[in-house]
Amino acid sequence: MTLSEPPTGTLNQGAATNVAATNGAATNGGLPQRPPKPGGISMRPAMVVLGIAVLILCLFFVIGITSSPAPAPARLGAASGVVPGSALRSVPAAGLLAPIVRAGEPPANVVDAVVVPRGATRVAHSDTNAGAGQYDAQVTVRSGADQAELIDFFASAMKLEGWQVFSRGPADHDPNTVEILGKLAGTDGYYWEMGALVPPTTFAANTSTAAGRGQTNVTIRLFQVPDSQ
Repeated sequence: MTLSEPPTGTLNQGAATNVAATNGAATNGGLPQRPPKPGGISMRPAMVVLGIAVLILCLFFVIGITSSPAPAPARLGAASGVVPGSALRSVPAAGLLAPIVRAGEPPANVVDAVVVPRGATRVAHSDTNAGAGQYDAQVTVRSGADQAELIDFFASAMKLEGWQVFSRGPADHDPNTVEILGKLAGTDGYYWEMGALVPPTTFAANTSTAAGRGQTNVTIRLFQVPDSQ
């Protein structure tokens, strides 16, 4: 080889370089460039709208739960019949309430939360609102216990059965009668109130107070609380 002849490998390398440059592979260290992303509609706005909708539904669900009456607590005294602070034993009053239960009112959890002293019998019942408007009915049961015993019984038994007792004192129409009022959330979505009205004990004409026990007629009133209350 003479000085006028070009070096053997120079032309081949230049050719390779030119080809690579022609094919666009000379940039990024000889690696091919990433092709551009294809165009199209983004799903991100739709997902944002969907997320907002789900959030709104969850919010309404939470509001519905918190605004509904709380479920009634489990009954604690029905099985044993023991009533703290009272010598009287309790029994379920569902059978005595049967004449005033109609079309699912009061709901089963309210009926099941009513107890009476063992041995009590039904002597009367009435539909206070005559079937119009909010439910309001009552039964009268007779017990051989005296007034003081029955006041303690119902005040304690109602709390034990889940009623929120909020009043205990003389009845409006008769100061000698003691009225115990309690409130309970029904499974029908309404609150219900129970009133146990305990009048003075009566004795037969030929029975003295010291010689024997009398009888006490207790009125149990159940009524549905209007939405406005």
